[in-house]
Amino acid sequence: MGIEKIVKVGDLTEPYIRLLDFLNFGDIVNIEQEYRGRQMRFKRDCENVNEEYPDLVYRVGEVKALQVINALGDMWVYFPSIRRSAIDCIYQTIKSEFNGYNTAVLAKKHGYSERHIRRIVGGGRRSPPVMEGQLSLNDIFVTMSIQ
Repeated sequence: MGIEKIVKVGDLTEPYIRLLDFLNFGDIVNIEQEYRGRQMRFKRDCENVNEEYPDLVYRVGEVKALQVINALGDMWVYFPSIRRSAIDCIYQTIKSEFNGYNTAVLAKKHGYSERHIRRIVGGGRRSPPVMEGQLSLNDIFVTMSIQ
């Protein structure tokens, strides 16, 4: 699932908040994909942006790349994972979509393992609703062991 469908603009952290004035959310996601987990220093007085930051120009275009350099230039910037900053939102989405039997589907949809999905939702499968007067296997075994 695309991160744009889960994360809201209000979930963004620095340095992405600074970029919202002139970039759309898709451009910010492109920058995050390029620089995630990296600390960088953009030179504000770069002469040729295409040569010095070709990856940035490729992701957002030359005009927007110059705007990013002007906004973040001459300071050290760490680019955290957008997904990590919105982890609570993602986990809530997974919990609301979980029906007890769709662990594999949710794992594939959200990019997690089935085991991690089970951890997020608080254990294994949800027990199906119990009808009034219905016995569980535990009730049966307890009754058999008493006799």
